[in-house]
Amino acid sequence: MEPQMAMTEAAQQFGRSVAPPSIPYRVLSATWKFLRRKPLGAFGAAITLMLILTALFADSIAQYDPLEQSQRTALIAPNSVYWAGTDQFGRDVFSRLVYGARISLFVGVFAVMLGLIPGTALGVLSAYLGGTFDYLVQRVVDAIQAVPGIILLIAIMVVLGARFPNVPAQVIVVIALAIPNAISESRVLRGASMQVARSEYVMAARAVGATDVRVMLKHVLPNITSPIIILASLAFGQFILAEATLSFLGFGIQAPAPSWGNMLSAEGRAYMFAAPWLLWGPAIALSLVVFGANMFGDALRDVLDPRLKGSR
Repeated sequence: MEPQMAMTEAAQQFGRSVAPPSIPYRVLSATWKFLRRKPLGAFGAAITLMLILTALFADSIAQYDPLEQSQRTALIAPNSVYWAGTDQFGRDVFSRLVYGARISLFVGVFAVMLGLIPGTALGVLSAYLGGTFDYLVQRVVDAIQAVPGIILLIAIMVVLGARFPNVPAQVIVVIALAIPNAISESRVLRGASMQVARSEYVMAARAVGATDVRVMLKHVLPNITSPIIILASLAFGQFILAEATLSFLGFGIQAPAPSWGNMLSAEGRAYMFAAPWLLWGPAIALSLVVFGANMFGDALRDVLDPRLKGSR
């Protein structure tokens, strides 16, 4: 019995010695590798995280009500009381920037989600079914992508705004951004899905009688998660910039809502020389967030895209 017990104890010790690292260790290790290999991506991730935290805790961070007006405090330059100054209506610019982060986060997150779901479904279906369905879908995609993006966005905003006048502007902007995004992403995901749909294990699954729905959900979709994540991360910054562009042009979120776009348009342009701080805040915030989101998206693409392994 003693030799057997000794062998059992040795096996247990050996098992403990080769046990895989714990999940927290693996997460920390992967995070450190990402920070070391992709410093710009890490910087972008930090900016994106800052945007999220600012939006979530806007009520605690903002010093004043972003809509509160007072002519006694109009056009005060940045100081120890009003960190980013005040606008022509006496509203605290810093507080408006903080609440503007909430609008940007809302638009970015929900536009990504609303665009990815139908875009992924359409791309997978088009690649898997092929034939006439794929041909018709791709011709529709060609026709929509032939229209300049900003013109298409403005047209969708005008139509949706007239059709649903009681729907909040943020929701209209999200839908307007998601529609063309779903179309463009469906083509990218169609290409990724087509490679998976022609693989041997998918053919084997179909040969043993797996239904089309099961094959798409169990075999095709899980194998295109990397391009989905890449598309989502890159689209996030683009949507924030697109919302600001629409608001700047007067087709997006309207004043007095504290959108960074309408802060640049309604407030910044009129006082760009008399009160330049009205431009500084939203311009710097928008530039940093878009830059950070794009750097983070590029880093994720380098890490997740197998064709770019050499750049890791």
